Amino acid sequence: LAGRNIYIREGCYNCHSQMIRPFRDEVERYGHYSLAAESMYDHPFQWGSKRTGPDLARVGGRYSDEWHVQHLVDPRSVVPESIMPAYAFLRERDLDVKHLDEHLAALRKVGVPYSKEAIDKAVEDALAQASPDADSSLLKARYPKAQARDFDGDPKRVTEMDALVAYLQMLGTLVDTRAAEPMEQAR
Repeated sequence: LAGRNIYIREGCYNCHSQMIRPFRDEVERYGHYSLAAESMYDHPFQWGSKRTGPDLARVGGRYSDEWHVQHLVDPRSVVPESIMPAYAFLRERDLDVKHLDEHLAALRKVGVPYSKEAIDKAVEDALAQASPDADSSLLKARYPKAQARDFDGDPKRVTEMDALVAYLQMLGTLVDTRAAEPMEQAR
């Protein structure tokens, strides 16, 4: 959630949609079309059709953490034709998580399925997710698909870069799209 908040704050949604439409050219380029279940934690949704840059609905796991960091620090170093601005300053900003529990509580009121325990442990979970020496077992129990590691290459700090890369690395990984495929018809 902290990474998503940074994604919204920095206006990333202005150039990158997170909704693959069920058209052959989009599915061939980006992967399985988007499913409603993928947006259950998103308020507001990051849908749309504006694509100055590529759709990011399936970017999770496609590139390494290092690639994402380099792309955010100097976009043209990895994508020469990119017109994306640099976000190197995210490496210098410590992640502010002091009100994360309040944000989860507000989202729960509008139907996002956060448990009371997840809300109570929001700050602890956010810090554990990006701290390589932290015990992330309780985080992974609450969020079985959570990835926990140092995302930005600086294990001594938890930065806004950690949060944004963690967010990008989970996009498209929470739902098994193979389960949405039609079954083969018996011949």
